Amino acid sequence: MNIPEPGSLTPQRGNALTRAIGRMLLAGYRWRIEGNVHNAAKVIGVLAPHTSSWDFYATIATMLAVGFRSSWLIADAYMWWPLGVFMRWLGGIAVKRETSRNLVSQIVKTFDENEQLLLALFPEGTRKNTLRWKTGFWHIAVQARIPIQLVSLDYARRVTEFGPVIEPSDSLEADMERIQTYYRGVTAKHPDKFAGEYL
Repeated sequence: MNIPEPGSLTPQRGNALTRAIGRMLLAGYRWRIEGNVHNAAKVIGVLAPHTSSWDFYATIATMLAVGFRSSWLIADAYMWWPLGVFMRWLGGIAVKRETSRNLVSQIVKTFDENEQLLLALFPEGTRKNTLRWKTGFWHIAVQARIPIQLVSLDYARRVTEFGPVIEPSDSLEADMERIQTYYRGVTAKHPDKFAGEYL
């Protein structure tokens, strides 16, 4: 199995054992990795499609196999003990959905306070069918002045692909068109739940 190596600037974690566990999970799931994690100290990874719990497992197995450290947002309802301990170890950052209006500014502050941070986000925000993506990731990237890497979970090819890196422009609509053009050829676990549109 061809597993990319994280770059020197990429946040890293784990050891030979955790990488072996990740690779065993990928092999058991008959899943592959293509492309490379963007070699930067700070980046937002946009993951799509998100239509199944398997998306989470494929992402975690990929993270362990490559050996990079990523953080991701999770509803605080899932952070009960002892599950919460494990979720935090995996990089989970608990958020309260009812107080999410200031979430963008909170995450921008988190980027400012950390020398390294790779934040992985599902722009659909739910496994259910949604007609519009959430665009908080774009606003975070603009305000924190960091790049966005597109990462796809393609069930037709059974692959996690680390795709193109986008430097946000001053146009949300133009950037979202570029982003969603990339995902239109990707097959979700449940294609009927993946609208994949913003406009």
